[in-house]
Amino acid sequence: MGRFMTMYVYDTGGEPVGFLFETFIYDLAGNPLGRIIGSRAHRLDGSYAGEWFHQMVVDRPSARPRALPAVAPPPARPPVSASFRRRGVAEYVQYPDAFHRLRTPLEAAGAAFDEAAE
Repeated sequence: MGRFMTMYVYDTGGEPVGFLFETFIYDLAGNPLGRIIGSRAHRLDGSYAGEWFHQMVVDRPSARPRALPAVAPPPARPPVSASFRRRGVAEYVQYPDAFHRLRTPLEAAGAAFDEAAE
C-alpha cells in the first residue's frame, strides 16, 4: 500500500489541527469534518464553514458564502501524528480562525445527508 504525504491543516496560531485527503478535511484522529470546494470550506452537512487560505480555514470578510448539498461522510482515515508547529507569519493571522466551525457530530451530518437525499 502506498504512502501519501500529509498536507496538514493549521490554525492561525500555527498549530496543526487536521489534514487534507483528496478534497476532504479530517481532524488529526482521522475523523472526517468537511470538504474544500474551490476556495471555500464546507461542513459535511453542506453548510459554509470558512475560506481555505494558506492551509487554514479562516473567516474572511470578503468571502461569498453559500450552502451546498450535504454529502455522505467519507470513511475515517488512519490518524496522523501532529506536524511541527508552523512559524508565525503576519499574513497567517490576517483573518480569524474558523476551523472550529467544521466540528459537527457525524450523526448530525448523516441526518442532514439523509434529509437532502429525500
